[in-house]
Amino acid sequence: MKRHIKKVIKGVIAATIALGVVQSVSPQGTYAAQAVTDYSGHAYKSYIEYTIQNKLMWLFPDGNFRPEQPITQADLVAGLVNAKALTAGTAVEGVPAGHWAKVYYERAKKDGILDDVVVNPNKVLTREEAAFLMNNAWKSMYRVCRDKRQVYSDFAVGAGWIPKKAGKFANGVSTTAYDGLGTVTRGEEAVALYLLNKDVNDTKVGEEIALKFHNSLKISNGYLVGTIPRVQGKDIKLVVRFKNNDGATYKAGSDVKVNASQIFDMEFSVKNSGQAKPIALYSYDRSNLTTRKNVR
Repeated sequence: MKRHIKKVIKGVIAATIALGVVQSVSPQGTYAAQAVTDYSGHAYKSYIEYTIQNKLMWLFPDGNFRPEQPITQADLVAGLVNAKALTAGTAVEGVPAGHWAKVYYERAKKDGILDDVVVNPNKVLTREEAAFLMNNAWKSMYRVCRDKRQVYSDFAVGAGWIPKKAGKFANGVSTTAYDGLGTVTRGEEAVALYLLNKDVNDTKVGEEIALKFHNSLKISNGYLVGTIPRVQGKDIKLVVRFKNNDGATYKAGSDVKVNASQIFDMEFSVKNSGQAKPIALYSYDRSNLTTRKNVR
């Protein structure tokens, strides 16, 4: 009998190795892309591949991604934490000890992603609930995401985090594009995580450029002087408004020298070339031209 059991175990192990399956107590399997997948012809294939390659989402132990599977709260929380590369956490209630997503919830809690969210890891999210969590993830980067809203699903659609879908708002009113009651699939989540991760990475670059400019500023003999950095692929500029309502714009590579007493205010911005959304945006007030305020 013991021999028979050993043979069965060996057979299972051999089959597991042959299939490249890694078993785990969590739904996470592997980040390694397979030759044949269940998302090969999917509309969001490129986004799915990005999330797998950058370890934002995972393939299941059977090697599939399951792009049409609805996401749970734990799925999205883990993805948002990965996309923001969060590492610090704080204690959070509502997640069972030993739950695979516990560390993700702790990191999400510290970042503010769980603000005003009822913790329920295994709950399948509605599109409105998913949109609210996404908004919380973006609010540390964009002031507009800190505004309180009655509906978040329409804002999420407008931002491109989730696609348009006909259905009903959370209050039951019909809509042709901003469904709040349906679910979000793993494929749709991949799009949101791609956008969040890209924004996080772009913001880091933008902030480095803005800091370099800021550190170059000084007042010398009554003049404000500094240098606008030049970085390939970035649209960088300083807009100065004078007390007489005239203005001047200094672009990448320019040396700035302006009579400080004539300055009303200034705005420094960094954008990816060809894009309208700033990846860094600071204002400078006439009362202290070497102190900045993040207005992004």
